[in-house]
Amino acid sequence: MLPDCYMAVASLSHAGCKLRLESVLAMAKKVLIIEDEPEIRAILAMSLQRVGGYEVVAAADGIEGIEVAARESPDLIILDALMPKLDGYATCRHVKADRKLSHIPVVFLTAKTAPREVERAMRAGAAGCVAKPFDPLTLAEQIAKIADGSGDVRGRATTRHAHKG
Repeated sequence: MLPDCYMAVASLSHAGCKLRLESVLAMAKKVLIIEDEPEIRAILAMSLQRVGGYEVVAAADGIEGIEVAARESPDLIILDALMPKLDGYATCRHVKADRKLSHIPVVFLTAKTAPREVERAMRAGAAGCVAKPFDPLTLAEQIAKIADGSGDVRGRATTRHAHKG
């Protein structure tokens, strides 16, 4: 059965329906969530699947996350900063050091959004940070803006910085 967002698209007039459905399907991407808290993983997955139309895979810690990333080749990684076994910063550095994974944008989802913590995430290779608590209804849009570089939304909800090079 198709997700709700695809069903809503199917209700459009016949003339515009096919074009809109193809557009929605073309946007569907695979996201890897690396988060140690099962409840947050579940909310993230539901938000990204239902609101964003993303395919979601998940891991409970950094070590598992690196393994899943290598196996699944996600288009985006959402990563918690504080996790057991391997924290988000070390996980991000591992991903960015692996030539098969280094192209994948990494977005930190964390309660640690002080400027020096955001800078620490950026130095590890992150494309940006989204603060916890997050709004499940706007998360997919925030993540997409950070990942494609079209948004430079600052403040409590989302942070993106340009890499200096």
